[in-house]
Amino acid sequence: MNFTTFPRIAQVPAVLPVIAAVLSVNACSQGGSSSPAPTNPEAAVISFLSAVRAQDMNQMSDLWGSSAGPASERMDSQTLEQRLTVMRIYLEHEEYTIVPRPADMLVEVQAGEQAVFVRLTRKGCTPVVPFTVAPYRGGWLIRNIDLEKAGNPARRCLP
Repeated sequence: MNFTTFPRIAQVPAVLPVIAAVLSVNACSQGGSSSPAPTNPEAAVISFLSAVRAQDMNQMSDLWGSSAGPASERMDSQTLEQRLTVMRIYLEHEEYTIVPRPADMLVEVQAGEQAVFVRLTRKGCTPVVPFTVAPYRGGWLIRNIDLEKAGNPARRCLP
């Protein structure tokens, strides 16, 4: 299992969505910070990498999830923080470039999803990292990041 894959969550009792709706309406009326999902796959990746660079875990959690919604709404805070910390460490970069899919790189995506490929520049290394993005309410969320392709941030680049 890829560490960044958003886990499938079992169905919740019917009363929980009602409670969640009431709480979200209350949060919105109090100035909740949830922003709409980026409008295209590349924008989702750019926003996520900007949050990584700024070490903004709240923004990262709002951009990572699945077609069912952001991880910030569906995962317990301790697990979410641990996973986002690992992603942040592996994705730290000086700069990045969105690139076409390399000929030797295949990524499985589910129906409606897209893959976005990013060349990170980190300590002289330039790995290409695939991001899988999923549609969500007219926007896109990061569903999966192949962190293995990013390489170990504590080691030198392989020639």
